[in-house]
Amino acid sequence: LHSVVIPFRHQRGERALPTTLGPSKVVAPRRWGSALWRWHWHWHCWLGPITFPSIHRRKIMKRAASSDPALDGRLSSLKRANSSLFSIATLVDDDAHPTDATIAGLVGGGKSTGSLLLLDDDDADAGGGEDAPAPYSPLKARGLVIECSDDDAPVPDGAASSSCSSSDVDEEEEGVAAEAGKPTPTTIDFGRIEEAAASITSGALPALRNSKSDAAKELQLRTENTPEKVVASQCCPCEPPTSAEADCKRGTETATPADHRTGLVFEAGSKHYDRRNRFHKERPVRITSVQNHLAKTRQCDDEKTIFERCHLLEGRGENEVGPVESKRSPEELWLDDHDYLRVHLPGYMQRLDRIAKCNCHHRLDIEAEQFKSIYFTNDSVREAKAAASSLCRLVARVASGDLDSGFAVIRPPGHHAEPGLAGGYCVINNVAVAAAYAQEKLGMKKILIVDWDVHHGNGTQRCFIDKPDVLFFSAHRYHGGNFFPFLEHGGPTSVGTGAGEGFNINVGWNDKNMGDDEYLVLWEKLLMPVAMEFKPDLVLVSAGFDAARGDMGECDLSPECFARLTRRLKTLAGGKVVCALEGGYVRSVLCRCIESVVASLLDPLSDDKCKEELQRFHKNVGDNEMLDCINHSAARSIRTTMRAHTKYWACLATECNAGELSTSN
Repeated sequence: LHSVVIPFRHQRGERALPTTLGPSKVVAPRRWGSALWRWHWHWHCWLGPITFPSIHRRKIMKRAASSDPALDGRLSSLKRANSSLFSIATLVDDDAHPTDATIAGLVGGGKSTGSLLLLDDDDADAGGGEDAPAPYSPLKARGLVIECSDDDAPVPDGAASSSCSSSDVDEEEEGVAAEAGKPTPTTIDFGRIEEAAASITSGALPALRNSKSDAAKELQLRTENTPEKVVASQCCPCEPPTSAEADCKRGTETATPADHRTGLVFEAGSKHYDRRNRFHKERPVRITSVQNHLAKTRQCDDEKTIFERCHLLEGRGENEVGPVESKRSPEELWLDDHDYLRVHLPGYMQRLDRIAKCNCHHRLDIEAEQFKSIYFTNDSVREAKAAASSLCRLVARVASGDLDSGFAVIRPPGHHAEPGLAGGYCVINNVAVAAAYAQEKLGMKKILIVDWDVHHGNGTQRCFIDKPDVLFFSAHRYHGGNFFPFLEHGGPTSVGTGAGEGFNINVGWNDKNMGDDEYLVLWEKLLMPVAMEFKPDLVLVSAGFDAARGDMGECDLSPECFARLTRRLKTLAGGKVVCALEGGYVRSVLCRCIESVVASLLDPLSDDKCKEELQRFHKNVGDNEMLDCINHSAARSIRTTMRAHTKYWACLATECNAGELSTSN
């Protein structure tokens, strides 16, 4: 009201109100402003003191305290002492009873080694500097944390407590406090607080030491140096993966080994976009947001960001698009036409070349209408080739042993691009081109392709449908062919053709909201046994994250689950795992998922974590069947796929003979 009415001065005249409202003369307009001020003035002078006399007396006491330093110090001292004693009594009544050392630390100096978090001055400064707002502390709000100078701060080991005098406060700060009408810091007597602490530690409150509730036991578990979080889930065998805090605690116990050599390559495809809709969900900002996120994200207490811990492979510049004259190594080559013709038809590549030379937007729109969910610019083909070439360079570095693993954050995606057909925002099948490239030029004989995108990788399946040296595995939403790409050959009966029969595995979900449990059971029940029998030389992952929680795929996979799936895949092919981005359109979710996957690729302790996760997994399952612990619809889909492949894989035939693939569900 002061900020709105007082500055307003009506042009027809002004009327001065009594000067007792403030130090300066207050004026108000004659019309609607005068009515507002009339009610405000009556409330301030008459109605307020009559209706709420306690509030009015408190205001008078504050004014008197600000003018009398002795009264001010006495009031502040009593207020802080009483609030501290009240806070200690409140702690005794809580369900989570702290230990004696914790209470002594609270009263002594605001620090403790217990589970309660107390913020000292150093912690507050670390949170954002001198100008940043102090973080909220419930104990400080209760009055247990008393602000003193660093030199006079009492210690929690029972030493004599010091006091914080008013001389420790700068004159400038004291003037500001007095001007604001707040009590200035004065000498505080800790006697009453010391007596309360002594009564607690001597046994006057036995409930604090003897009676431990379940919440107190849980607090005690948190204070111990346990390597991982204890999960209380009994009905589900798939507890969440190890939290980042537990990983950080584990790393402080022993010397952390060096990170695995993980490569990163970014291709934003900035000139490939939808001209009619600049806010299309598949646009260059997907890549740039991930790059910015990794450049500022640190795991635990690492000094380096994830971006700095990885080996960055530079994408080709504008002057490196043409043919390279000096051919020194495969990873330095810009892919030629023969590299694309291993998976794509000649007529389709010729059509793409014509699109690349077209400058007519109308003609480009006509070409895009011939495909399903696709758009073109005159640079779309070039950007698609740049993405495929970047992935091949990364695969070459991993295959040669220069890198252990890698992640290609590239667009446009590729797993929907068939040998002679574009679709689903995909122009060139990046993973298929990289797999054929690794076999032809890098000596990789057997390759496993895992597609965990929420949509079926129909393009990759068509490229290797008859290849026995490429095992394609896809877990996706199927719904009987009524989910994109709306094709029937994404079901469990599509096992491959000719020599590639049995090397094409599809697990199609017929329900939404599939989560961590379903994917972890799928990995342990079907994918990992078959992959170990296949023994790949290289693992390529079509890493789409539209099945993540919060994305558009209506599934419930967490970022930690993607990290755990990646750790399991690292046990294959000597850890040679290369991921290529496919789907994932909610950028906040996409950034967190890629961060988790890249961190699991960098983690040198991933093998140990994987073993511990498997032990907990089988311990929680116990004597139960894995498929009986998850969604019944998901269990039916997994059983159907396993029955379709029993004659191709010995590991699945063994389970079938043991009667584990019953059709009860």
